[in-house]
Amino acid sequence: MPSSSTTAADIVNASLVRIGWRQEVASLYDGSAAAQLALNIYGQTRDELLRKMNPGFAQRNAVLTLLKSAPDSYIPGVNPWDPTVNPPVNWLFEYAYPDSCLKVRAVKPTPLFFPNVDPQDNIFSIDNDNYLNPAQRVILCNVPNALVVYIGRVTDPATMDVGFIEALTQALGERLAPGLANLETAKMQAVEGQGETVQAMTEQG
Repeated sequence: MPSSSTTAADIVNASLVRIGWRQEVASLYDGSAAAQLALNIYGQTRDELLRKMNPGFAQRNAVLTLLKSAPDSYIPGVNPWDPTVNPPVNWLFEYAYPDSCLKVRAVKPTPLFFPNVDPQDNIFSIDNDNYLNPAQRVILCNVPNALVVYIGRVTDPATMDVGFIEALTQALGERLAPGLANLETAKMQAVEGQGETVQAMTEQG
């Protein structure tokens, strides 16, 4: 079920209402105090919830890009295992980590002719390959021609379901409240300080 929130500002404003902040934001870039705070935490909060909740709307399937494979025949001293062209020892294949991937759910072989009606779990590992230039995150496994099932980054609120929007609104409110409370306190202290300065100048005059 789609949500009624169509922009990030809609979600932030719903969070602000819950914590009693009276001023809405026009966008996360309007320069207001609430917008600046929200801009700092919105993306991180959204991605964290996507990882934790594993919602169906964020699930993706993709063919992995092969970066390295094990040598055809490993003979120490003759055909050595070279980390610059081979994955770490004990792994047969190294694949590029998808750009939008927040969490890998499963790695599986590509079906050749018929769908796999009895899929089995395949062991995989997430690592950083420092031998690549530049270094990058990779997926290690023993599955040739692998597919990956993962939770991807979703930035369009219109495609999020209402349960996720509710959780995101709640999480943002909890994170925005302390910062906005501190801003209000600072404003009140500044006003009080100005009043004391005016009073002191009046008494001296």
